[in-house]
Amino acid sequence: MLKMKKLFGVALISLFVLGGCSQEKEEAPELIEVKFKTIPETIKVNKEVELVATVTQGTERVEDADEVTFEIWKEGQTKDQHKKIEAKHTKNGEYKVTYVFKETGKYYVISHTTARGMHNMPKSEVIVK
Repeated sequence: MLKMKKLFGVALISLFVLGGCSQEKEEAPELIEVKFKTIPETIKVNKEVELVATVTQGTERVEDADEVTFEIWKEGQTKDQHKKIEAKHTKNGEYKVTYVFKETGKYYVISHTTARGMHNMPKSEVIVK
């Protein structure tokens, strides 16, 4: 009977110890954020423009993104007419590509970004004059 009480006591203590460990909360990493801009801000037809995606995680600029690709298409185009161009990392979490829009109109740009096990793909609208 004494052995059984000891065994029960050990089991009970083990339960408390293990239960205490499982209540420790693990913080989830902050999501990556992608901000898109063009340089210059006003886009003119047949002129070079830089497409820029700035990637951050919290207050940190992400220098090690696995992939940043711009998907570009003019309003009304079908999916098979979309262009995908891989951006190059420059500095301060910025990923860039130089592009020339051949026609005036409304375009859409998706900044497909994969970094630190996460994917973000914000869609932006640009007007070419």
